[in-house]
Amino acid sequence: MKLLPPTVFFWTLAASFGAAGSGAVAGPVDFTRDIRPILSENCFHCHGPDSNKRKADLRLDTKAGAMESDMIRPRDPDHSELLARLVSSDPDELMPPPDSKLKLSARQKDLVRQWIAEGADYPGHWAFEPIRRPELPVASDGEAKAWIRNPLDAFVWQRLEQEKLHPSPEADRTTLIRRLSLDLTGLPPTVAEIDAFVNDPSDQAYEALVDRLMKSRHYGERMALPWLDTARYADSNGFQQDGDRHQYIWRDWVVRAMNDNLPFDQFTLWQIAGDLLENPTDDQLIATGFNRNHMLNGEGGAIAEEQRNNYVFDRVDTTATTWLGLTLACAQCHDHKYDPLTNVDYYRFFAYFNNLPETGGVDKRLGRIMIAEPTLSLASPEQKEREQALNRDLAAQEKILKAASETIDREVRAWWDAKTIDPRTLPEKLRPLVDRPYEAVVPSEQRLITAEYVKRQTAHPDWASAQKEKERLEGAREALRREVPVVMVMREKDGAPRETHVLSRGDYLSPKEAVQPGTPESFFHLDGAPENRLGLARWLVAPENPLTARVAVNRQWQIFFGMGIVKTAEDFGVQGEAPTHPELLDWLAAEFRESGWDVKRLQRLIVTSATYRQRSAVSPELQERDPQNRLLARGARFRLPSMLIRDQALALSGLLVPEVGGPPVYPYQPPGLWEEFSYEKFGYTPDDGDKLYRRSLYIFWRRTLGPTTLFDTANRQTCTVKPILTNTPLHALITLNDPA
Repeated sequence: MKLLPPTVFFWTLAASFGAAGSGAVAGPVDFTRDIRPILSENCFHCHGPDSNKRKADLRLDTKAGAMESDMIRPRDPDHSELLARLVSSDPDELMPPPDSKLKLSARQKDLVRQWIAEGADYPGHWAFEPIRRPELPVASDGEAKAWIRNPLDAFVWQRLEQEKLHPSPEADRTTLIRRLSLDLTGLPPTVAEIDAFVNDPSDQAYEALVDRLMKSRHYGERMALPWLDTARYADSNGFQQDGDRHQYIWRDWVVRAMNDNLPFDQFTLWQIAGDLLENPTDDQLIATGFNRNHMLNGEGGAIAEEQRNNYVFDRVDTTATTWLGLTLACAQCHDHKYDPLTNVDYYRFFAYFNNLPETGGVDKRLGRIMIAEPTLSLASPEQKEREQALNRDLAAQEKILKAASETIDREVRAWWDAKTIDPRTLPEKLRPLVDRPYEAVVPSEQRLITAEYVKRQTAHPDWASAQKEKERLEGAREALRREVPVVMVMREKDGAPRETHVLSRGDYLSPKEAVQPGTPESFFHLDGAPENRLGLARWLVAPENPLTARVAVNRQWQIFFGMGIVKTAEDFGVQGEAPTHPELLDWLAAEFRESGWDVKRLQRLIVTSATYRQRSAVSPELQERDPQNRLLARGARFRLPSMLIRDQALALSGLLVPEVGGPPVYPYQPPGLWEEFSYEKFGYTPDDGDKLYRRSLYIFWRRTLGPTTLFDTANRQTCTVKPILTNTPLHALITLNDPA
C-alpha cells in the first residue's frame, strides 16, 4: 500500500472524520492541529526563522512577528492582509506565489479564515512547550470503566469516543503471548510456554508473563536493535576502504544496559559524556562509543581536517535527532527555515564535540582493523600478563643487540680507520672525502661500510640469535594485540580546547566568528552546567527540557505499535506531524521522567494496557476511517523486522544458539559479494558450527553492503530512528531460497 504524505494523510483523515467541506468549518479551529501545518508548509520558507532568507521582513512563525506586521487582525478576517493574500486572484499579490508550485486548498483557506475570526490564537509549537502532566480523563460510563486497565487507556478511550469509535475486543491468549514474546525478546514462545499461559486462568498470568520476558537475557538483544539503528552502529568504517573495527564492544554494552534497565538519563549521560564523569568505569568509557560509531575515512587522498570536521557534523546531527527529534543539520549552512535554530546555534552545539584528540584519519591498523584515536584497549588480565612478559623478553633481547651493536661499531670504526688513503694518489674530485669522520659519510659512501657491518653482525656470536628471537617476540606481541579488542571512545584533548568557528556554508576552509559551546538560544539555559559534553548531557535530561522525554516515549511507543504517537519520530519540529494523542504523549513523558527514567516501567505500562491487548483484525469501518490505526481502535499490525524473521526461523527450527554478546559472526552469504563491493577485496569466509546460528544482531555489518539477505534494514551510515517499510515480494523469495 502506498503511504500518503503526512499533510495529505492529515486532511484525508480529517475529512473522513466528518469535517465540513469548503465554507464554515465544523468545530473550533486548533492552531497546532489545523493552522501551523498550513503556515509551515506554505509560508515559513520565506517568512520563518531564517533571517537570511526572510522576505519583506515578515515573520509568521511567531505571534509577535505576525501581529506586529498587521498581517493578522484577530476577529477581523476581512481586513487581515494574510487572508487577502491567500485568496487573491491577482498573481502578483497571491501567496504563496504561483512559481512556488504551492497552493492552498479551499478548505485550508476556510480554516485560516475561521481561525482569524475566532481570535487568531497563536500558541507556541507544541513540542517546545513545557511538559505538564495532564489530568486523566474520567471514564464516561460503565463500558469505559470496564475496558480501561491503566491511565494510558483513558486517553485512548477519550479520543475514540470523540470519533464515535469503539475499541476492538481483547486478542486471544495465543496471540497475546506470541505478540509479547516477539515484542519483548524478538523470539517466539515455545509450545510449552504457550500451553502454560493459555491454561493459566489466573488474573496475574499476563503480568507474570510480562515480567518473565523482561527478565530474559534476550530482552536486551531485542531492545538494542532500534538503538543500534539510531547510533548508526556497524562493524566496519564505510567509504572505499571500509576497514573493520571493534565497536561490537559498544554493542554488547547496549545489550547489558537494556537488560540491567539502566535509567534513561544515565544511559544518556554515559553515552554523551561518560569519559567526563568522575573516575569513569570501563562501561562508562565504552558507552561513549555512541559518538564514535560514525563512518571513518582512511583513504590516502582524504584531507584529514575535512574528515575530522565531517565526523563532528555527524555527532551533532545524530545527537540532535536521537535526543531532541530535531533536524539541526538544516542549520549547518544557514538559519533553520522552520524551527527556531540558528546557524550560530549549530556551531555552538558543534563545539561540544570538537575537542577530541583526533586527526581525521586512521591511526591504528591491525590487519583488517582500521581505527582512530582516542581508543580504549580491553585486554583481559591474562592478555595483559602475556604482553608484559613479551615486553620483558623483548627488552632483554634488545639489550643483547645493543651490546653487540656497540662491539660491532667499534670494530667497524677500527677497520675504517685502518683503510688509509694517500691524498697524492687520490683523484681531485675525491679529495674532500679524506679525513672525514665516520659519522659524516654520506649514503653513497656507506656501501662498503654496510657490507663490512653485515659481515661482522653475521659473525657475532650473539647477534643472529638475538635478532631472530626479537623478531619472533615482536610477531607474538603483534598477534596478541590483534586479539585484544580496542574500542573507539570519546576523550577530551589535552591542553587548551580547540577553537570552534561558524563555518560559512559548512566549509571548514571558510571560518567566521569564534563560538563557545552552548545549547540553542531559543531553548532554556541550564544554570551551572559546564561548557562541555557533560553539561550538554545534563541539559538533555534536565526537567526543563521539553523534548527529550517526549521523543523517548514516542520511540518506545513505536516499538510496540509500529508507529509513534508522533508519526515523524525523526522530526518534532514545525515540519513534523502533530501527535494524534497529545495529552497521552505528555502524560507518558511526565510519567517516564518522574519515574526516574525507568524504561522497563514505561514499557510495562504500555504492554499491560487494554490498548495494546486489542485484537488486530481490521473491520470495514476501521479500514475506511482509520487505515493506519492512528486512533488505536485495534491492535497493531506491522511486519517483523527482517532480523527477527531470521531469528524466528532459527528458534522454531531448534537451531538457534542463544549465546549473548561477543564478536560478530559470519553466516552464509552468496560468495564473492564482499570482493565485488570492497576496494580492499575483503574475502568472506563463513563461520561453522554454532556461529552460523547466532541471532541476527551479531551478524557482521559491513557498511558498503550490509547484511545481504536482510531487507528493510537501516544502512547504518547515518542515524535512523524510524522503521523502514517497503512492499516487495523479494524478501520472501530470498528467505525461501536462503541456505542461512
